[in-house]
Amino acid sequence: MALLFAGILAAGCGTMSPPSPPTSFPTGEPATSGRMATINRGLVGAAVESSRPSADYRIGPEDMLQITLYNVPGDAGATPRMNAVRVSQTGVINLPLLGEISVTGSTVSGLEEKLRQLYDKYIYNPQVGVLVTDFRQKASIIGAVHKPGEFVISGPKTLIDVLSMAGGVTPAAGTQVHLYRRGPNGQENYVIDLLVLASNPGSYNDKTINQPLQAGDVVNVPQAGMFFVYGAVRSPGSYPVDRRYTIKQALAKAGGLDIDLSSSDIEIYRRKDHSEEVQTIPVDFAAVLAGSAVDLPIEAEDIIVVPVSTVKYVWNRYLFQILFSGMNLKSFIP
Repeated sequence: MALLFAGILAAGCGTMSPPSPPTSFPTGEPATSGRMATINRGLVGAAVESSRPSADYRIGPEDMLQITLYNVPGDAGATPRMNAVRVSQTGVINLPLLGEISVTGSTVSGLEEKLRQLYDKYIYNPQVGVLVTDFRQKASIIGAVHKPGEFVISGPKTLIDVLSMAGGVTPAAGTQVHLYRRGPNGQENYVIDLLVLASNPGSYNDKTINQPLQAGDVVNVPQAGMFFVYGAVRSPGSYPVDRRYTIKQALAKAGGLDIDLSSSDIEIYRRKDHSEEVQTIPVDFAAVLAGSAVDLPIEAEDIIVVPVSTVKYVWNRYLFQILFSGMNLKSFIP
């Protein structure tokens, strides 16, 4: 299963006991040219398989739309049968009768339905068609690929497509792809298993693995020999395994826990014996700090997830402000 994390607010405790720490700490061997060549061949084949148009394409700024009212005569005075409009930088189009309409983030079918409802006030049983005639959205790819940079998403594109557009991964690449996206609730982070993405034909149509890209997405292919920390830490991101790290040291490298939000029930996601199988290692970090649990060593390509405590989140974001808003706390200090 590909690893996928987005919008993490809480995570239950796992039932698997932490494995005994290895006798020697692996530093994470670099990805070999042979393995990367296999992955690249898989990506090329996957890109061909996934090149069919997708209904999930999201309209964005600078896209050119052709909007047709099929049951309106060509010489109608109130509105023309066909309108060619470009989406503004703010995601708006302007149409006769309707005025300004926000379209950014809409699918083609979604916009057709929205326009049908709006035109229904003026036209009996409107039949609306929307066609994207010019795609202007862009996504970026960075890291261990042959041609990093910014790419125009000229039509529906998936993660596999943009990896192929970037010339595939280099021999230095690790086995994970990280997708960063600005969502409605802030930054979203996705971690996808590159081996599964390239080797499993069933993943081509799995949108949780081969994700449809959106405007502004950033795809990062880190080099091998990295570990990753996500969730309620002060500096989430990727870090090189440049020396021996334990779980405490790895979290310290990421700026430490956000004590106002973090849960002590941490999980490590680790590839098992360099295979596609991934194991989940639960860590009771409070017990680690107390010395009653093993401070596990970190391996290359480990993903450490620090869930947000729902109780802390609600208290710090809402209840505390409600209870103490406007209160002079100095009056409680002797």
